[in-house]
Amino acid sequence: MSASWWLGNLAAYSVQVALLVTVGGLTGALLRLKQPRVLLAYWQAMLAACLLLPLLEPWQRMGFTPAGGAARVTRTEAGGVHSLVSLSALHGWVLPALVAGVGLGLLRLALGLFRLNHYRRTAPRIAPLPGTLRDAQALVRVAPAFFLSDRVGSPVTFGWLRPAIIFPQRFERMEESQQHAIACHELLHVARCDWLVNLFEELILALFWFHPAIWWVIRSIRLAREQVVDREVVALTGARKPYLHALLEIAAAPRALPVPAPLFLLESQLARRVTSLVKEVRMSKPRLIASLVIALAVFLATAWWAVKTFWLVAPLPTETVVTYGSFSQPGSNAPPKTLAVYTVGDDVKAPVPIYKPEAAYTKEAKAAKREGTSVFWIIVDASGAVADVELVRSVGKGLDESAMQTLRTWKFLPAMKNGKPVPVRLIVEVSFRLY
Repeated sequence: MSASWWLGNLAAYSVQVALLVTVGGLTGALLRLKQPRVLLAYWQAMLAACLLLPLLEPWQRMGFTPAGGAARVTRTEAGGVHSLVSLSALHGWVLPALVAGVGLGLLRLALGLFRLNHYRRTAPRIAPLPGTLRDAQALVRVAPAFFLSDRVGSPVTFGWLRPAIIFPQRFERMEESQQHAIACHELLHVARCDWLVNLFEELILALFWFHPAIWWVIRSIRLAREQVVDREVVALTGARKPYLHALLEIAAAPRALPVPAPLFLLESQLARRVTSLVKEVRMSKPRLIASLVIALAVFLATAWWAVKTFWLVAPLPTETVVTYGSFSQPGSNAPPKTLAVYTVGDDVKAPVPIYKPEAAYTKEAKAAKREGTSVFWIIVDASGAVADVELVRSVGKGLDESAMQTLRTWKFLPAMKNGKPVPVRLIVEVSFRLY
C-alpha cells in the first residue's frame, strides 16, 4: 500500500466527514434542536457515524477521476481527491506530518495524565468532609476522594476506579450553597463516568488533530454534556440562583492548564450554558420525533452522496494472476491465457505511454451528441504492448468499441520492478467530448 493510497483514502474520508458534520450542524440549527439531552445524543450519534463510516461503506476495488480530456492512464486512487490535491507532490511530507501530529497529541494526553496524578499526590485531601460535601455525596450517591490545590483554577474530575475531584483553594471561601452546587456538578460527572468518555474523546482528537469538523463535533458534545449536567444539578438541588452564581464565580478564576478531564466550566461556553439554564427550551413529543426523522433522512442522503462522490478504495494486491485473451481479440478462437501481473506501487514503476492515439468519434455518437468517459482495465505486458483490454464503464453508441480498438494499438515503455520489466494492470480513461 503506497503513500498515495493512504493519502487518497484519508482525503476522501476527511471530505466525507466534513460534509456530514456541516450538513448535520445546519440541519440541527434549522430544526431548532436546542434541548441539551437531544443535542447530546444527536452529536454523539454524529461522531459515532463519522468514526464508523469507513467500516459501513463499500470500498471500491478501483477508482478513476471522472473528468474530460484525452485518454489517460490513472492510478487506483480514492474518489475525486487527486483532482483536489496533487498527492504525488504531497505524500513525501504530509504523511510524516500527520504521524508527528498524532504523536504530539498522544504525548500531550500522556503529560496531562501525569499532571493529574501529580496534582492528586501533592494536594491535601479534604478530611473530615464538611457538611456540604457529605450532603452532595448523599444526594448523588457516589463517594470519590476530594482534594484542594492551588494549581487548578476550576474543579477537575478524573479517574474511574478511584475517582477524585480536585477543587481550587478558593473553594473553601465560597458560600455553602455554591459549594454544594459545584460539588453536585462534579459528583454527577463521576456518576455518569464522564471521565472515560472524555478520555476517549481526547484519543479521537489526538488521531484527528488535523480535522476541524471532528474538533467542532466534540466541542458540541462537551457543551451539551455540561448543559445536561447543569440541569441535573438544578433538578437535584432546586437551587437555580446559587448555581448560576457558582458558574459566574468559577468563570472569574484563572483558567486551569489543559488537562484531559471534564472541567466544571469552559469559559467560552459560559454564555450558552447560562442561557440554557435561564431560558427553558421545550419541544412537543410529535415535533421532536418529526425533527429527528427529518434529520436522519437528511443525514442518510448526505452520507449516500458523500460515499458515492468521494469513495474509499480497497488496497489491491501487488501481484495478481489474471486470465486474459477473450477481451483482446473479439471472435478469436485462441484459448485464454493466464499471466501474473503487478499493480503500480512503491516498488513497481508505472509504464510510460510512448504511443497513444486518440479514439475516433463514431457517426452514431455524433448524431446522438453523446459525450462521456469510458473506463477500461488494460494489461501492459513486459514488452510494453497492450495484452488485454476490459471494459469497466460504458458510454455506448459505439464509442467503447472505438476506444478498445485504439487502446490495443498503444505502446509503452514497460513497467519496472527491481530493474526488470514486468507486466502490469492499469486503469485507463478515454474521454469523448464534442467541441
